[in-house]
Amino acid sequence: MSTSRPDLVLSGAADSRARYRRLKRARRTGPPASSTSPREAGIALILAMTAIAILAVMLADMHESTTTAYVVATTERDALRAEYSARSGINLTRLLVSQEPAIRALITPIYLMMIGRQPPMIPIWMYADSILRPFCDYEAAQEMSGNTGLDLSASDGLGDTGATCSIVAVAENSKINVNDPLNFDGDRARTVVAQQMFALMGGYQSPSPYDDLFANQDADGQFTSRLDIVSALIDWWDPDTDRTNFDPGAGMVVSSGAEDDVYTRYAEPYRPRNAPMDSIEEIRMIRGVGDDFWATFVEPNPDDPRTRVLTIYGSGAVNPNEAQPEVLLARVCSILVDQTLCTNPLEAARFIQLLRTIRSIAPVPFFTSGVDFINFLQGQGGPQDLYPMLLGFLGQGNPLLFTPVTVSPDRATQLASVLVTAARIITIQSTGHAGRTRVRIRSVMNFHDMWTPPPPNTGLMPGLGIFYYYRLD
Repeated sequence: MSTSRPDLVLSGAADSRARYRRLKRARRTGPPASSTSPREAGIALILAMTAIAILAVMLADMHESTTTAYVVATTERDALRAEYSARSGINLTRLLVSQEPAIRALITPIYLMMIGRQPPMIPIWMYADSILRPFCDYEAAQEMSGNTGLDLSASDGLGDTGATCSIVAVAENSKINVNDPLNFDGDRARTVVAQQMFALMGGYQSPSPYDDLFANQDADGQFTSRLDIVSALIDWWDPDTDRTNFDPGAGMVVSSGAEDDVYTRYAEPYRPRNAPMDSIEEIRMIRGVGDDFWATFVEPNPDDPRTRVLTIYGSGAVNPNEAQPEVLLARVCSILVDQTLCTNPLEAARFIQLLRTIRSIAPVPFFTSGVDFINFLQGQGGPQDLYPMLLGFLGQGNPLLFTPVTVSPDRATQLASVLVTAARIITIQSTGHAGRTRVRIRSVMNFHDMWTPPPPNTGLMPGLGIFYYYRLD
């Protein structure tokens, strides 16, 4: 028989009544003022997240716009610095070239001691990048001055400008001129261009290392031979509309028939200019001049004008002190077509390698005149002339020496007329760098002291030369 404790029963009843009174009071007074329903709490959360998202988008847009504006501003700043640094390089090089006579006078005693003759025009422009380093790259010049003991910090006008420049300058008469030559007219002008181009393309060699280049179709779907390119080059600038035909054996040109109408069959047809070219780039419009031809015979390295083989500026004469060995070989072989140097590829390779080696060891203008270069070709001269000097160092029969040529008096006169040891037209390429920005200026300058302005202008050649060509990239 179960029993219950009265105190527990009374306690449970009291708790039930207390809970009942609390519930009844809660219904009468309602919920606390600070509490919210679950639905209202969810809406507030959504509004808060939306506001945060909108603010995040606004912040991201503001960050992007300010970053873009900053990058654009710094890029424009760097572009302006690079451009004016490149301009400074051009003007400083012009000033340096104008001072060549004074520099030549300073080194004349040293040259007389070495060579025994008066020096030719000094190609001071070749060393413009090194000479003008304190103006173009102050920090690099300071590091270099530490080794020489020079203190550039005490110099007025020098300092860090936030930009640097690099300079490459080259004389245009170190190239083969395929344009209308200034010193020749008529058939003589056409023959000079034809002989040089045919020799440059290996036409006098059998076999030639360039035979494969003319065995396939060019970019326009045409088969173009060496003689076709020679004719097309001349017909582009000569004033008539007759086709030029070059006879390599006779060394002469004749006109027969109408000019090649291959240009009219192109997808975008055009006609030859029949006037002198205005720029190097115009050579690309000539028949057969595709990328392979351009990279082989015109401009192997687009960033370095020193590697360019052809030019459209100048008299048609070649400077043996600065011209590339291939250019000199083409100039020589356009006249001495029957010599071993021009018919034997091995002899040609020896001539090219020998000149390159000499220039790398002693970058000195050895030839004071065209006659000195002709003596070098014939292996003649005194003990201070180049070929006898090399013969004394290397010994008779050394495989590095090419076999001297034989030059008849009339051919020697002809060859001397197309050689010159002074430069009057110079290409100056100056590249300015600032941050990640690069600005390049290419200019062609005329420094010939006999130049006078065309009528009705009057005056003399400005001391810093005049511009033939100017391009900013």
